[in-house]
Amino acid sequence: MSAVEFENICKSYNQTRVLTDVSLSFPDAQTTAIVGESGSGKSTLLQLVNGLIQPDSGILKIEGKKINYRSISSVRKKMGYAVQGAGLFPHLTIRRNITLLAQLSGWEPRLMDERCDELLDEFELDSDLAERYPHSLSGGQQQRVGLCRALMLDPKLLLLDEPFSALDPITRGSIYEQFLKVIRKDKSIILVTHDINEALKLAGHLVILRNGKVIQEGKPHTVINHPAEEYVKRFFLNANV
Repeated sequence: MSAVEFENICKSYNQTRVLTDVSLSFPDAQTTAIVGESGSGKSTLLQLVNGLIQPDSGILKIEGKKINYRSISSVRKKMGYAVQGAGLFPHLTIRRNITLLAQLSGWEPRLMDERCDELLDEFELDSDLAERYPHSLSGGQQQRVGLCRALMLDPKLLLLDEPFSALDPITRGSIYEQFLKVIRKDKSIILVTHDINEALKLAGHLVILRNGKVIQEGKPHTVINHPAEEYVKRFFLNANV
């Protein structure tokens, strides 16, 4: 069974078509990277999965079940979501940022603190940071906290929208290594990125979008060695792959 399935999904904004007849299956327990130029529809795909927006037409399934937008909050509790810039709440401490969803889900305080401390340790963040506020952390530290928050409920499905793009190369490389260690093999991850080298490092499945359409998908080595069209070939050449 696929983690997420798109069946003939279409989406427009103000009569501008963003996604056109997209049909995709995201493999279970794998990391899939969605790559493409700006405006190709990458982030829109994630927003559809997270229920932030609804498709104009088509069917979207998670774990084989069609999304019920009337109970979308219960669906969201089963997935983690991390974005570029971390998106932390500035008026909450780091601990409160990380544990917010657990608190809303009714977790006991002791269990919340234990899980928070476990995640801080896994991402090599000093426990003293837990009572500080986001503005006092570096960009790399904030991004690690954002990943901790996304993983707080130990979701099986993780959505990542350009979470590393604002970081310098050294910090990004360090977070890559920590991220790969933390993510267990049973998690299904959808990563949106404009960085093809990042996609190749973190993902076992690639989806290439262009102007709201799927141009090619498959295992990285297959897509690189057997491009479906000239655009895909140029895409990799421009990235020096």
